Amino acid sequence: MMINYSNKLILLWLFLFATNVYSQCTGCTVTNPTSNNYTFASGSVVCITTNTTMSDVTFQNNSKICIASGATLIIQNNINSSSGSNVTFEIAGTLQFNQSPNINANLTINISNGGTLRAGTSGGNNFTFNGTTNTLTNYGTVAVSVLGFSNGSSTTLVDNYNLFTIGQNINISGVTTFRNLGTINIGQSYNNNSTSTYLNCGTINSAVGYNLGGGKIINTGNFNVGTGSIDMSGNSRLENYGNFYSKGTINGSSNSVIYNEGLMKITTWQPNGGTMNGPASSSKKGYSYFLNSVNPNGAKVGPNLDLTRYSQYEPTMTKNGNQGQSAIFNSAPVYVNSSGTATTMVLATVTYDCAASGNCTAPQVISINICPNADGTFPPVANDDTYSINAGSSSATSILANDLEQYNGAAATTSNVTITQISTSNADVNINTSTGLVQVGSGVTSGTYTISYRICRISSPNSCSTATVTVNVTGITSSVCYKPAVTSGNALSTNAGITSLSRADSGGSAWPETRKGAWMVLESKTKGFVINRLTTTQVSNMPSANLKEGMMVYNTSLNCLQINTDGTSAGWKCFNTQACPD
Repeated sequence: MMINYSNKLILLWLFLFATNVYSQCTGCTVTNPTSNNYTFASGSVVCITTNTTMSDVTFQNNSKICIASGATLIIQNNINSSSGSNVTFEIAGTLQFNQSPNINANLTINISNGGTLRAGTSGGNNFTFNGTTNTLTNYGTVAVSVLGFSNGSSTTLVDNYNLFTIGQNINISGVTTFRNLGTINIGQSYNNNSTSTYLNCGTINSAVGYNLGGGKIINTGNFNVGTGSIDMSGNSRLENYGNFYSKGTINGSSNSVIYNEGLMKITTWQPNGGTMNGPASSSKKGYSYFLNSVNPNGAKVGPNLDLTRYSQYEPTMTKNGNQGQSAIFNSAPVYVNSSGTATTMVLATVTYDCAASGNCTAPQVISINICPNADGTFPPVANDDTYSINAGSSSATSILANDLEQYNGAAATTSNVTITQISTSNADVNINTSTGLVQVGSGVTSGTYTISYRICRISSPNSCSTATVTVNVTGITSSVCYKPAVTSGNALSTNAGITSLSRADSGGSAWPETRKGAWMVLESKTKGFVINRLTTTQVSNMPSANLKEGMMVYNTSLNCLQINTDGTSAGWKCFNTQACPD
């Protein structure tokens, strides 16, 4: 069960976090300054708790504004700061710039739930980042006209969890990443570059098209583009795992790639030698709808895609009367498999309106409930497990057997993820976090127990996923069969023994012969018999050539006597359930 990146749950938690953390102004060195032209001194924390208006302001290095909930700070004129300095805005109230600020400092902006940042009285002015390292984290509202990133050497992360309105366009320079779990509205066309990335897990509404400029879009939410063109020049890449709707034209290029695992509604696609890929696995399928026919011009298509021609999307979805390759393409595209090798339409598992014939190899999925990390990679995928295990034993397989190191990635192993046990409903039912095996103590009674665990990528320790293990235990019962040893009559005479009780042939007792039915007798009132004590790992590491049927050890990991039943590494069994052999 993937729960850590479910958009609605994470958004609720982040709202609460933002409200409790960002809205609190603490460590204030100055509160409510009254100077019209004000300098935010180096190292100062200036707290605004009442409505305040300033004219010209200067931000020195390591200065911070904190605007409390219900308070408004209006800066009417010039904003001065130095390149290389660091400035922080903590906004729980409202910060309004009546001019178009161009901030040279490295800028950190945190806007809490209920907070507002705007350029102009209604967001009609521009806002430009000109520092080298910038972050904007918004849980409230942002309203600007043009959003600019003017430093070509900059790295900027915009994290939006609520409402971000850009009335006109975005000017991109440097490495710029937008990660959205809320709503972003963009009013005009905008240009991107090869290091710009949009990670959309919420809703992005772009009124017109844009030039992706070799950049990347990863959409797991809803991405709506109005009229105009989406120009995918250079190595532009558009990955869709959710809903992507383009009312204009998507212009590809020879190196551009569209990857579709969700639903794409396309008005016009001009591939120009570009590629439209689907999932590598036939257990998934991307669904692409087209209003207009496509001139493939060398386009590569596949694998695992379904293509359908529509006559209209609005106001109601209406399919075209004709379907099939000729209804979509003016001539046959190049069908490719998951390796990118040319193949046939059938082997590429490309279908046309599979729903009409009921031969869809995988359902249409438009929500994977996973949001990419800020670096564009996906988190791991931990899936629930169910085991039936005898008390004193361990699972035959690891909990990682059905987990992934990242979505659509390699299988999870102890080489690429770490395992952390979060909780267990029984202290003797646990996960061995080194191996991923579920271990049940010898004293656990029959019943159903649960364990919660988390896996995190070793290469990205903050990228994690959690799941639940259900363990059905067959344990100790009250119906136990005992058979006493044969100690009289014609029972086997015991010829060997070790005693600490001074009984050997003492006083004609004929010890140990009197202890019938054994090959050897051990007697003591103050000591016990101890066999080799080994951990599960040590037992597993025994050379196979040394294993013999009947070999015994005490497993200190499982707290049980283990006997090898067949002379192989798979033959170790915990003997902890009392019963009659016949």
